[in-house]
Order: sequence, then structure tokens, then C-alpha cells
Amino acid sequence: MDNLIADLHIHSHYSHDSLLSPRKIVQCAKASGLTCIAITDHNTIRGGMEVRKYTKDTSLETIIGTEIRTDCGDIMGLELSREIQSTGWADVIQEIRDQGGVVVFPHPYRDHTNVEEIAGHVDFIECWNARSTPEQNQLAHDLAGRFSKPVILGSDAHVASEIGAVRASIDRPTLRCTKIITRRYSTEKEIQMSRAVSLAKQGKWGTLLSSGLAAIGRKFKN
Repeated sequence: MDNLIADLHIHSHYSHDSLLSPRKIVQCAKASGLTCIAITDHNTIRGGMEVRKYTKDTSLETIIGTEIRTDCGDIMGLELSREIQSTGWADVIQEIRDQGGVVVFPHPYRDHTNVEEIAGHVDFIECWNARSTPEQNQLAHDLAGRFSKPVILGSDAHVASEIGAVRASIDRPTLRCTKIITRRYSTEKEIQMSRAVSLAKQGKWGTLLSSGLAAIGRKFKN
């Protein structure tokens, strides 16, 4: 099989901080020149399963995944067929492996504890995430080197414009990156949009209004 052009970290409206419909994800992925996407919604595989329905008879391949919030931060699973029930990081890893899935350590230096121990138990380390800082990505790259782990790159897309912000050629059987094609950081606007969606979905309208007004105030002040 030829190498695929992949973005291996995308969220749909099944995540608490995204409004992206499966149809929109497929549309944007094709427009970005992607031939493989991984849907990694927070705590569910429902998004990936639905997106796959739209790509079943196309040249765009969908990998079903999820990003589980554990007691030490997020752990990502790819190539999944069942929901993950655990929340302890070690149990989550075991559940992913029990169904033949691939364990990924996403953005290890963003909201994680116990980083070194987790790194020793995963299959891949996400060394470049469009929503992380350059410093966090460099630390992740160094971590992968210390533990001799293969790397994955992902946009961590929550809004349409982020899909394909990271494009890497991958060897499909192994998921290993063979070439980086495109990688750009998410803009502050893109990140704030998903934070606003999260607040809205939680019904925190007061917080959303206050943060919006504060942003407007800063804009005019500067």
C-alpha cells in the first residue's frame, strides 16, 4: 500500500469542545489533500464510527480513535472498535491493547503528570501538536528520543480551518511517519473558538460572555 497523507488527531462534535460534523470533517480533509484521518474525540469513538460511514467508498481512509481523559492526563487510542471504559492511565492502555489498538501519548507536556512512566508504556509519542507551544513540542520530541518511541504528528483540530494544518506521509500498516509535508500552529482565534464552544455546551453563558467582552476590551485597548 502506498504511503498515505495523514492528520492523526481530529475532533468532531462528539467532543465537548467542537462543533465539527462528520460530513464537514470529510469535506475539509479532502480539500486539504488528506488521504487518511484519525478521529480522536474526547472519551468516545462515536465520531470516528460516524465519519467512517462517509468515507467508506472514497479514497479517504478513517481511523477510529479516542482521546481518553485519565488520572494523569490524556491517552489516545487508534484502530479501535469498542469504547474505553477505564479512567486510570494504565488501565486505559491495557483496554486499548486488548482490542488490538495502538496507544499514543498525545501532547505529553500539556496537562499531564507522570510523563516519564507513561512514555515507557505507549506505542507512539505525539511529538508535534498544532495546539501545543514550540517548547512543548520540542520536549515531546526529546521524550520520544529518550524512550526510542516512534512519533506521530497531529493538528488536534477542533475547528474546520485546523484540519490538515498538520499533514504527514505515513506508512499505513505501521502508522510511522515517513515525511512531514505541512505543519503549522493553530491561531489564537482557532483555539479560542473551541474554548467558547466548550463553555456554550456546558451552558456557562456568563463565563462565555465575560471572556468575550474581556477579549474585545483587550483588542481596543491595544
